[in-house]
Amino acid sequence: MKNLHLLAMTGALSLAVLSTPALAETNPGGFYAGVSLGYQSTDMDWKTERTFEPNGNLIAPFSDPTESLDDSDTSYGLFTGYNWVVGQGKWVMGAEFSALMSDASDEIRNRIPGLGDPDSNPTSFSEVETDDLALGLSFRGGYMVNNNTMVYSSLGVSQLEVETTSTCPADTNVCNPADGLQRFSDDERMTGWTLGFGAEHFLSDNLVLRAEYRHADYGDFDFTAIPAQSGSSFGADATIEVVRQTLEVGAAYKF
Repeated sequence: MKNLHLLAMTGALSLAVLSTPALAETNPGGFYAGVSLGYQSTDMDWKTERTFEPNGNLIAPFSDPTESLDDSDTSYGLFTGYNWVVGQGKWVMGAEFSALMSDASDEIRNRIPGLGDPDSNPTSFSEVETDDLALGLSFRGGYMVNNNTMVYSSLGVSQLEVETTSTCPADTNVCNPADGLQRFSDDERMTGWTLGFGAEHFLSDNLVLRAEYRHADYGDFDFTAIPAQSGSSFGADATIEVVRQTLEVGAAYKF
């Protein structure tokens, strides 16, 4: 449903851009810089790959090792790039750098996947959080459908920092009560690929409006949720798969 909602909004925004009145022919080539505002949805799927006894021996998980986490938020961005006009003025190629601000976090209440039981482990939890800032570099290819409007697609890379936190209470299920509350954190700067499509319309020789949908897949982040510690705690190694979708509108100035 989230994907359908994003695609429907993208179509409506693109139609709005395409339907603005045409002006005299403009040249889309050259440097530009702009700002964007949008909606972002982030999926963070947790999977505990291995569970351990306190002595380090592998054991089968004793609760569901998977959990789907997600969050959505408003995004704010800056972007700058350069366009080259080819093919008798109809085709446009370009490169763009972007910085996108958006926060995403979600937590698993009452358990660490693969360890513990929600009914007997009421104070444990796991949290996944993404950094506020995502940096991206993309290459764009576009086609001028009329004198002032371009449709385009993009392919690129993006970096995003992800942090995980697992909290283990002083219980008799996962952690030794004698050690009190234990908390373990890990983080990783993930690099993924992006794919997008959108439309731009020139209101004048210098002012451009855009609407864009972008999909980013950051792959898997391997981490230790809880280290196995003799006499202290059971252990778990896990992965987080991060996928992000962004729908945004923006305005740019072409120099």
